[in-house]
Amino acid sequence: MRLSFLHTGDIHVATFEVLAADLGYDGVVSHRVEQHLLDRARSDGLDTVRDETHEVLQELSTADAVLCTCSTLGPLTDGMAAQAANMIRIDRPALDAACQHGGRPAIVICLESTRVPTLALLAKCAERAGVTVTPQVIMCADAWPFFEAGDLDTFAARIADTVRAEVADADCAVLAQASMPVAEVHLSDLNVPVITTPKLALEQAIAVARG
Repeated sequence: MRLSFLHTGDIHVATFEVLAADLGYDGVVSHRVEQHLLDRARSDGLDTVRDETHEVLQELSTADAVLCTCSTLGPLTDGMAAQAANMIRIDRPALDAACQHGGRPAIVICLESTRVPTLALLAKCAERAGVTVTPQVIMCADAWPFFEAGDLDTFAARIADTVRAEVADADCAVLAQASMPVAEVHLSDLNVPVITTPKLALEQAIAVARG
């Protein structure tokens, strides 16, 4: 049983190693880190990394399950998943879960490059669930430099402060990027469910790997 990851940051390797152990996964794990794919997608657009991302995912596709942990690259993962059922997009399980809580999810992001793919996926999840959604997007752009600097405490605090200040009449809050669960502990007083992407996605990946 083999599980492969495509990351766009080294920090995610340890995160998913720990999470896999916590979930009782006892198979082989491999990690591929391609930071430049996110950097180029942010600066030049998603189409500029389409071919290379597909090539990387194709190389990883011999694993029993492949999890792409970058939400910006999510649509490209979906493109591969149409032909390979073992490809999993990091944010799909979380957005499926959000649709079960009602039609007013707060979608929390740090990168503008994730806005369009995340909202497009939410619309598809809502259609499949038979729910009409009116999402509130909460942008935490000022938190991202702290993540890039490795200051996760400040990163988490900035996200939590922004969510508390801006969330309005939501049924749930989705921390929509794999880097963001560190803020969950700061939002225990939010009074709505807080949904994060890594655990739900990895649970799905493990289920696929076990077949």
